[in-house]
Amino acid sequence: MYELIKTLPYWLQISLLLVPILSLLIAASAFAIGVRKTTLANKLGRAKIVSECLHAFINDDMMHRAFYKIEYNELKYDGSFHTSNEEREVDKLLKHFSDLAMMWENGLINLEDIRSVQYFILRIVNDSEIRKYLSFVDSWADCSGTGIHPYSALKKLAKNLNSEVTTHHKI
Repeated sequence: MYELIKTLPYWLQISLLLVPILSLLIAASAFAIGVRKTTLANKLGRAKIVSECLHAFINDDMMHRAFYKIEYNELKYDGSFHTSNEEREVDKLLKHFSDLAMMWENGLINLEDIRSVQYFILRIVNDSEIRKYLSFVDSWADCSGTGIHPYSALKKLAKNLNSEVTTHHKI
């Protein structure tokens, strides 16, 4: 085979050597471009998840009522809370952000993706009345034997966000 190649003109011998190298470079470039496009598509997909969460929250009157009661310290967790409209509003709000928290817990989105809704999550979960309610929900889930309540993912997310906020304030 080598003898046959030697009989070819010099430029053709060089071409036979360069073609595989050029093919390798093209394939490596195509792979790099594919990786970059996939990375960008994943980032865009995660941003879309959070954006849709934010828009759903903003466009929902029920969640807004619950949030503003929390925001202005008007929410009271007491004996009249259970089975009230206020409980349904708060549950809708907590469930909404718990869905996002479960996506975070499963690795579909990361803390950086959540920055645009961080304030809302922390304002809700850090509220003392909401904490009382979440404690009740945890104990109720334990007693009922139904397993971990979805709100636990929201509490974990808030804990991580709170620790990051604390770390950034120390710097």
